[in-house]
Amino acid sequence: VDVVICLSTTVRNDTLQDAKEQRVSVKCRKQLRVEELEMSEDIRLEPELYDSCKQDINRLCQNVAFGNAQVIECLKENKRQLTQRCHQRVFKLQEVEMMDPELDYQLMRVCKHMIRRFCTEADSKNVLQCLKQNKNSELMDPKCKQMITKRQITQNTDYRLNPVLRKSCKADIPKFCQSILNKATGDSELEGQVISCLKLKYADQRLSPDCEDQIRVILQESALDYRLDPQLQIHCTQEISRLCPEEAAAQEQTGQVEECLKVNLLKIKQEGCKKEVLNMLKESKADIFVDPVLHTACALDIKHHCAAIPPGRGRQMSCLMEALQDKRVRLQPECKKRLQDRIDMWSYAAKVAPAEGFSDLAMQVMTSPSKNYILAVIGLGVALLFLMGLLCGRITKRVTQELKDR
Repeated sequence: VDVVICLSTTVRNDTLQDAKEQRVSVKCRKQLRVEELEMSEDIRLEPELYDSCKQDINRLCQNVAFGNAQVIECLKENKRQLTQRCHQRVFKLQEVEMMDPELDYQLMRVCKHMIRRFCTEADSKNVLQCLKQNKNSELMDPKCKQMITKRQITQNTDYRLNPVLRKSCKADIPKFCQSILNKATGDSELEGQVISCLKLKYADQRLSPDCEDQIRVILQESALDYRLDPQLQIHCTQEISRLCPEEAAAQEQTGQVEECLKVNLLKIKQEGCKKEVLNMLKESKADIFVDPVLHTACALDIKHHCAAIPPGRGRQMSCLMEALQDKRVRLQPECKKRLQDRIDMWSYAAKVAPAEGFSDLAMQVMTSPSKNYILAVIGLGVALLFLMGLLCGRITKRVTQELKDR
């Protein structure tokens, strides 16, 4: 088994580093694939993982039969209750499966027909990515959709479990989130902290284009389903149970839990949860697609008044705010109401959490009811500075000329 793991690791490292030539031969790689698939089906065929998790299996999965990766799936579902040694092994296993979804036995078994339907042309290593893109199709099997959501929840707990994000944000993560990486010890999971850090930098418009694209997708998905936001789940579980039980119990996640938390912002008692909801509000300013309830309410108005405005970077939100303040423009009643609600929320958020950057400050000015007055004052200030610069320039020029004449 150690030899198989050693060779498999070599193959994965060569693939990740885009090596010009694989160190392991083609014939050996084919045989390795057979061995890896067998190991992924029964935990007992991977002794190191089995030995590390034997106590946890007896404690948490005693009624689960071996085979069909059922025990492995049971350990994944109870990951928070595992002993540290077993938890680390399961995390490593998930890291391998996310890099190569074919080794995720349960995913491949449950979604077999959907893979044939949607992903026949996709590379084997991009199967999960393909399934995620087709998750909301009317033709998607409900059991497969549930399995895809499980894997998305897992990916969002740690950036290392999302190979596409990891590659796209390899420069941004150490640049903006080094303090979080420094706190991490060994193979401990980061509970979505790095992704939360990148989300805030997305709101500040500071990410590289590739990383921004990946974070936009994560934001849009987690805005519809709160379970895809680990930090929100950690800090707001009690508040969701207290304030939004009906929304959380709904079969289809359509952003209603997030909307409920925003509406009940003043009733939230836990500071950690309040901070997460304030972060959601900040993110929604940067991209209206991150606020599905508002986007649904204003879809027609966006089409009529902001069709030429590209999405992202707060542009469409600013367009809607200008339309709201323009008396000549008549917005849909529901859109108008939701926008007014957002202004009140942002106003409260600005008092509780002041602007952290120039983009945040600019958005607060654009969404303020006194926008025209503030812009007029700023414009007047710039004009005065310009006039002072002209006068000072002429005086210094005259003095310099006089000195030259002497």
